[in-house]
Amino acid sequence: MCSAWARGVFLSVVSAASAASAQRPPDRPQQAVLMIEPMILRSPREQPHLTLAATFGALDQATTGTLAGYGYDHGAAMSLGLNARLVFPLEGCRCMTHGVDANVLWTDGATLGAGASSAWERGIIDLGYAFRVELPCMRSGTRRWWVTGTLGLSGQLADAGLGDVSASETAGLNERTAASARYDHLALGWHFGASMEVVFDKTLVGFGVDLRDLRGLDTDQARTFLLGANLRVGVDLGL
Repeated sequence: MCSAWARGVFLSVVSAASAASAQRPPDRPQQAVLMIEPMILRSPREQPHLTLAATFGALDQATTGTLAGYGYDHGAAMSLGLNARLVFPLEGCRCMTHGVDANVLWTDGATLGAGASSAWERGIIDLGYAFRVELPCMRSGTRRWWVTGTLGLSGQLADAGLGDVSASETAGLNERTAASARYDHLALGWHFGASMEVVFDKTLVGFGVDLRDLRGLDTDQARTFLLGANLRVGVDLGL
């Protein structure tokens, strides 16, 4: 009788366990959660740069209030100059920098005063703002390409000569002598320039163009317009 009672209890427990397991919902498969931490690529911070360049080019000029001909009213000349730029990186962008541009330019006729007289000997100073952009798709090793735009103030001291003629020319000598005595003047205005350079490590080679619109101070030569193009050779120094 005891064995029958024990067998009945055992069967009751088994049936209850079977019913519970039948009612239990199936286990959900555990989902693997992959935590990916964002990776921040940090490039070396761009340094301030100082560029120093010698320039050699040509300058075409037009000046109002002058004797017609002999290069006073219009003419072209060779030019020599020095340029300095100090630029700083823009926050958050390695390929853009901005800063200060300073330029000194000298011209004295088509031969720079060698073997001929000139209508104008000019000394020009520019000071302005520079915005410099790298072309990253053209970078290779230590070679970097840059495009720079400048905008600022310009001034010139113009010393009139005997005209764009040979030193032995006598035609119109009296008129040219009077012009050389009257036309010396100072002029101020604006300057806009653009240049493109390639830098190999620290060596800089490039070309540039610029425009100047200058107004004469207390002179009949009320306005001078200058259009120039030049080659640039120098150094690019990281500070």
